[in-house]
Amino acid sequence: MNLWFLINPFVAWLARSPFHFFISHQLLIIQFEGRKSGRKYQVPVSYHRNGSSYTCVTLRSNIWWRNLKDLSQTKIWLKGKLIDVNVDLEFRDDHVVENTLRDLVTNNRIDAYFAKIKLNKDGDPNIEDLAKAANLHTVLKFTTS
Repeated sequence: MNLWFLINPFVAWLARSPFHFFISHQLLIIQFEGRKSGRKYQVPVSYHRNGSSYTCVTLRSNIWWRNLKDLSQTKIWLKGKLIDVNVDLEFRDDHVVENTLRDLVTNNRIDAYFAKIKLNKDGDPNIEDLAKAANLHTVLKFTTS
């Protein structure tokens, strides 16, 4: 059994609760409906904020993100509030994915760990690890209106 199957519902609950402050500085919850099933999903992801946009990554092999491919908007839970956002995905241009990963892992060591990117002593990502990871990840960018 996948351990995330057990952890994600608790994290999603926590992010929507008055106790969201324990994780809100690092995680947001993407809320969407399945394209085929119509089932409601809530997926926790770490993020990097840049102005009014929030950037996340996930492995391309994870199939959940494909539900967002045909959407221009969805909702996220951020700091205990449900927010309407525009959605942009990047999974075709590995150079864009690599640059996004560089920003994410430089600002968040946990992202580096999950992306299997080693950080050098100065905090910069290992170039070879970064290139390999770019081939495996999808970038999700959420922008508030």
